[in-house]
Order: sequence, then C-alpha cells, then structure tokens
Amino acid sequence: MAENKKSKLPISIFELVIYCLCLLLGLWGLAYISLGVAVNFLPYDHAIVKYDASIASSSTMGLLFQGLLILSCAVLPAVVVLLIFAKTADREYEKEQRRKQARMSRFKTTVSENETVVEVESEPAE
Repeated sequence: MAENKKSKLPISIFELVIYCLCLLLGLWGLAYISLGVAVNFLPYDHAIVKYDASIASSSTMGLLFQGLLILSCAVLPAVVVLLIFAKTADREYEKEQRRKQARMSRFKTTVSENETVVEVESEPAE
C-alpha cells in the first residue's frame, strides 16, 4: 500500500543550480586568493610569482584582487537568490501557521460545545 504522493523538495531545482554555480565560482575565487597570498611568500624566481606579475602588468590586478572580484561575483547572486527564496518560504510558513491556528480554534469550539458541566455537592469525608 504505497501512497503515490509527490514529495516536495525543501529547495527548488533553480535554487539548487544557482547555489552550485555560485559555490564553484566561489571556489575559483578562493583558489585565486590563496595563490595571490602565496605570491607574497614565494621567491621571486618562482613560476607563480612571474605569472602574477604578467597578469598584473596586463590587467592592473594581480591574482589576489582578481580572486576577490570573482568571489564577490559569486556571493552577490547567492545572497540575492537566498533573500528571494527566503521571503517565499516565510510566506508559506506563515500560511501554514494560520491554517493550523484555524484548525485548532475549530477543534476547541467543537469540544467546548460537546462538554456538559455537572455540578455536584459533596461533603468532606471524616
């Protein structure tokens, strides 16, 4: 007796794809940042230092600043998508809470209508 219910994902496919792309872009930016920091501690004849110098001469930004730029380009869309989908999730949560409250109030009114109050006089036992 398996029920054929369509399970709802807590996250949409679009949101998941955007987060994965932003994660990959962020990792790329972090790799550039780490290489840019490593350039400061490597000897001048190292290949990465020469590569950083050639990039800095052509684009006026070295590996460190390019990494910061790439990382910011990854974080910005992730934050925007997170804010958009958080707003819709909050709306759904509030709607569910209102429905739950309405069910509870209906249940309380039906229970209170079915109750009968019986008054009994009793004497203390000695």
